[in-house]
Formats: sequence, C-alpha cells, structure tokens
Amino acid sequence: MKKSLIYYALTFVFALWFMLTSFIWVYYINLFLSLPFGVISFLLWLKIQKKVTKTKRLLILYMLIIGVFLAIASLIMLL
Repeated sequence: MKKSLIYYALTFVFALWFMLTSFIWVYYINLFLSLPFGVISFLLWLKIQKKVTKTKRLLILYMLIIGVFLAIASLIMLL
C-alpha cells in the first residue's frame, strides 16, 4: 500500500471521529476524546496535501470544520 493512502485513511477516520464526538462536553470529555483526534487529523491533513486529490482533501477539511463548529456550538449552548 502507498504511504499516502494509509495517511489518508487515518486522517479520514480521525476526522470522522472528531466530527461525531465534538459535541460531547459532559465533564469536559471532549478535551480527551475528541479534540486530540481533531488535532492529529489536521496535522495528518497538512502532511497529505500534495499526495491526494483535491476532493479527498476538501472532504476531510469540511469534516474538520463541521467538528469545530459543533464543538463551539455545543459549548455555547451549555453556557
């Protein structure tokens, strides 16, 4: 397997996990379960910029942006 394909798969899984769990702020669980995966996914996304197609890059970027907005929106609703 190509190294870039492995990085893409990891980035996709981490971004998906971040997007699906970013709204959980009960007892600050988000800081331990979601945000580290978002940061790792973003760093891997930066690494695969030139190795994957534009549509794959944009898919992951949109997933990360949605996760950030969900985290901020849920935190605002809890305040």
